[in-house]
Amino acid sequence: MNPRSFEYFAPPSLNEAIDILDQHRDEAKIIAGGQSLMPLLKMRLASFQYLVDLRNVPDLSYINDDELEIGIGSMTTHRTIEFSPIVAANCPVLAEAAGIIGDPLIRNRGTIGGSVCHADPSADYPAVILSLDGKLVVRGKDGKRTIESRDFFVDIFTTSLKTHEVLTEVRLPKLAADSTAAYEKLTRRQGDFALVGAATFIRMRRQNCEEVRVALSGVAPTPVRAEAAEHMLKGKALTDTSILNASKHAAQGLRPPSNVHASREYRLAMVEVATRRALERCKHNLRSRE
Repeated sequence: MNPRSFEYFAPPSLNEAIDILDQHRDEAKIIAGGQSLMPLLKMRLASFQYLVDLRNVPDLSYINDDELEIGIGSMTTHRTIEFSPIVAANCPVLAEAAGIIGDPLIRNRGTIGGSVCHADPSADYPAVILSLDGKLVVRGKDGKRTIESRDFFVDIFTTSLKTHEVLTEVRLPKLAADSTAAYEKLTRRQGDFALVGAATFIRMRRQNCEEVRVALSGVAPTPVRAEAAEHMLKGKALTDTSILNASKHAAQGLRPPSNVHASREYRLAMVEVATRRALERCKHNLRSRE
């Protein structure tokens, strides 16, 4: 199928892109890499009167090494993130997640900003960013603001971005020597969206888990924190027993969807599996530094 007709803009500056979005509001849609949006348009599952392509906007593709964080421009491709030495040294879990998105063609074209703003509940970046307590920097008619990741994803395919705003940067904390993170997802085929994904972050203090975050994908309209699992681990040593106990509580309170890809019951069972695997990788990462 072909998409319904639309008017296409490729503004040469961020300010012009914001002006177009402000003028057309809900009738306009940003296109970044287009790897998620274009299939929806072609199948006519979505349609917009105006598409605003950011490919010509300068200075949106970069990876910066700041003092305590890394900043990633919204038009940075998955492949760039996958092979970035800055990401590998300071936030390797993001590089790992980038490397299992789709296939090489998708990773060459798709962007972190496009994926995050598309807000597919089964996508990889949102859960990883939520587990790292990342921040999203946006620009609009009212200037620049920073949104905490826990406030960014509000519903399926829906974010807290205003209609005239553009995501410009993703900011993630550098992982210190006492911290580690991991991401595990279960899929039908390599490169698919997650049936269930688990992103974990742990910061240790005196052999115990001082800070724990577990974010899940594929089980709710947005990525969600498994707070019961976090509570089970906090203040405890990271052992096989504590990992197993925490994993068993990861699905508490969830009502994941049932569809042609997986039933609710299967997803609930796999939450425990994905969480356990991610926590075990965190344990391995910490052990390898000793």
